[in-house]
Amino acid sequence: MTVRDSIALQPVVSDVVRLNQWLDAAFLRCEFNTSLAADLKLCINEVFANLISYAFKDTAHPEIAVEIELQREQAIAVISDNGAYFDLRTWPTAEKPTSLLTAREGGFGIALIRDRATHIDYRRIAGTNRLRISCAGAQPAE
Repeated sequence: MTVRDSIALQPVVSDVVRLNQWLDAAFLRCEFNTSLAADLKLCINEVFANLISYAFKDTAHPEIAVEIELQREQAIAVISDNGAYFDLRTWPTAEKPTSLLTAREGGFGIALIRDRATHIDYRRIAGTNRLRISCAGAQPAE
């Protein structure tokens, strides 16, 4: 069974709950692989957290949409927003800290996305960011 669905969100913390309830319901409808569900949910939540924190400082009417296509052993999420340009594929990889005392804040969410996704694609079209994340197995992102 294939499940396709979409949700419109606002860049506010309260919509994190809506996002996760929506994802969980979609995973149940598809009898989705629990490991892939965890990977996809982590990736989408990391992107959404970054959108809330950074994307809309200069955007009067922020818009976020998440589309998913779930099959038993594969998932695709497309996250679209009208915030600032940001291609996470080109963001430098955060250095692994040698201790908690020297650890820097930030950059590890992007590393998690890269680690858990099997493919990441990004396009900016007419002022809209379109990030496509695929999860299908345990292969690292391209």
